[in-house]
Amino acid sequence: MRLRSSVAAALVCIGAGLAVSPRAHAATCESLASLAIPNVRITLARTVPAGGFTPPGGARQTFPPPPRPHVSLASAGLGLGYNGGRANARFEELPAFCRVTATVAPSPTSDIRVEVWLPAEGWNGSFRGTGPNGLGGTIPYNSMANALRDGYVTASDDTGHRTAETNWMDDPERLKDFGYRAIHEATVLGKSLLSDFYGKGPSYSYMTECGGASTAALSSVQTYPGDYDGVVVGGFAAYWTRQVFGQMWPWEATHESPASYIPPEKLPAIYNAVLKACDALDGVRDGVLEDPTRCRFDPKELACKGADSPTCLTPPQVEAVRKIYQGPVNPRTKERIHSPVYRGSELDWEILTGPQPLGGTGPLTGFFRSFIFKDPAWDYKVRPVNFDSDVTLADRPDIATVNAVNPDLTKFVARGGRLILANGWSNAIVPPGATIDYYNNVRRTIGAKAVEQGVRLYMVPGMSECNGGPGTDTFDMFAPMRQWVERGKIPHEVVASRVEDERVVRTRPLCPYPQVAVYRGAGNTDDAANFVCK
Repeated sequence: MRLRSSVAAALVCIGAGLAVSPRAHAATCESLASLAIPNVRITLARTVPAGGFTPPGGARQTFPPPPRPHVSLASAGLGLGYNGGRANARFEELPAFCRVTATVAPSPTSDIRVEVWLPAEGWNGSFRGTGPNGLGGTIPYNSMANALRDGYVTASDDTGHRTAETNWMDDPERLKDFGYRAIHEATVLGKSLLSDFYGKGPSYSYMTECGGASTAALSSVQTYPGDYDGVVVGGFAAYWTRQVFGQMWPWEATHESPASYIPPEKLPAIYNAVLKACDALDGVRDGVLEDPTRCRFDPKELACKGADSPTCLTPPQVEAVRKIYQGPVNPRTKERIHSPVYRGSELDWEILTGPQPLGGTGPLTGFFRSFIFKDPAWDYKVRPVNFDSDVTLADRPDIATVNAVNPDLTKFVARGGRLILANGWSNAIVPPGATIDYYNNVRRTIGAKAVEQGVRLYMVPGMSECNGGPGTDTFDMFAPMRQWVERGKIPHEVVASRVEDERVVRTRPLCPYPQVAVYRGAGNTDDAANFVCK
């Protein structure tokens, strides 16, 4: 049985009575430092004046450029799960707020750093949690700033460790913190402080995440169904023990031998050949595959007829591309290990097939070294991944703690919780089939009626992970989520935009899966009004 949250127990004592008989006067920010909460040590409670926040260490806030047409920049905060196209809030533009920092220890070895930000004025009455990307280790100040800008009380955590630490991976309790407990502790502490500060609890609680932080969002829905009323999850980086094999597969396919390698200059040729073969299958030639599962392009069509060139593929390269489309499978059992990448994602393959797996910047190799092999010296070039025995090794129960793939959302939906899942069809980093698999598992587990009541999935044609790609990658899933939770308005189609040079050049409806946008047969194909979801 999982440990009961220490902060939850404290909330029963300090905050539960507030819902029945709120105090006449709310607490001051500084007085929150004196609260005595079991297993929680408040290290700071201070009012930050408008524009006065500086991250610890004095690091300057950076703003990545808008994504290039075929590059996903999850950290830019420009797409799904972030701000619906808005840039990140600048720290110098933030309103005054009460900043609380704390260390939470629900187990003897836990060391979870939490921050809670409470607007000094203009609180909208709701709470919004958020989590860090990748393997965690830091407080996501940009995400907290975005929530504060919109009037939310917001809380986050560092998943229970610092970025440079590795020994936490050997501690079962700290694995629990990373997998599901840290965000829960941050959430309950945030609501407790909120109740003390304002004299009443939140009207609604939300999370909206894309990329690595989707683990925190989904673990909240699955493990603590009472924490949030509405959750938006994009990218589905939540099946860690299988996802890493899916990310390693394209690299292995293109590095089986020197002849298998596909240089970046050949990727546009593959992409253009896919469009030539399949773009019109949805009735509109627009440079986007509405449903890439219908595309049967065979890379043999690009086989070199003469000398090798950037516009053709050699026989070993043809086989490498076929293997990438196939996706990771167990060579012995033929079991599918994880989702393949889909046709139409080729322009984002460079990060998967370059000199280092996943560009050498992600948590991929670290996960293999520290979680699966427990060998800090493991070298993927010396000892390649085995897609049979290593998958079995990764399926160990102690590692599975970090996954968030439980499909039983019965309690969450029954209490009124609402979940929106989404992914880009051109996502090469966390292929979209993983999202569809999870949605279908939820449907099989809780039934079609419950899914209709509380779960939606939107697939975004031509979008990379959280933004980028040739599709309509600018939209807002958070607004329809709030309408669903607060007004009971069931979301149907969501209009998305394609923005180039700060100008909307195309709109298109995003449809609840398995529906797709179908052209009505007349009118401008860049206008969403001329499409219908079927």
